[in-house]
Amino acid sequence: MAKIEKKYTKEYKIKEIQKNLLKRARLKKQYLKSLKEEGYELPEKQTKPRLPLEQLKKENKRKVDEKKEFKRQRKQTEKEKAEKRRQNEVEKVMIAKQKQEIREKKREKLTRKTRTGQPLMGPKIGDLLDKIKNDSTYTS
Repeated sequence: MAKIEKKYTKEYKIKEIQKNLLKRARLKKQYLKSLKEEGYELPEKQTKPRLPLEQLKKENKRKVDEKKEFKRQRKQTEKEKAEKRRQNEVEKVMIAKQKQEIREKKREKLTRKTRTGQPLMGPKIGDLLDKIKNDSTYTS
């Protein structure tokens, strides 16, 4: 029985790529051979200019340095964002504490009682008057 290969494996992909490379090389060889038989000039091989080893090392070092600089800048911005976020949270906590203290003082003032246990009406009436003053429906 013939072995059935799975299409989505690494080995299958490698075999496919090698098969395509061999096919291209064979077609190119046949093309150049037919050009030679028909009397045409063969195209010259184009070689890529190779850079000296020192220059390649310098270029690689420059690229690595650029990546390091980029990484450092990104870390710095993330650090600044985290610091800003932390400052905002601290401010929110402080504001919440201040509001809580104001509410506590107001509650203490409104719940005061006389010696006989009766509630004091002065602070309650004053609070209601303040609410009316601050309400936009009563101001013109």
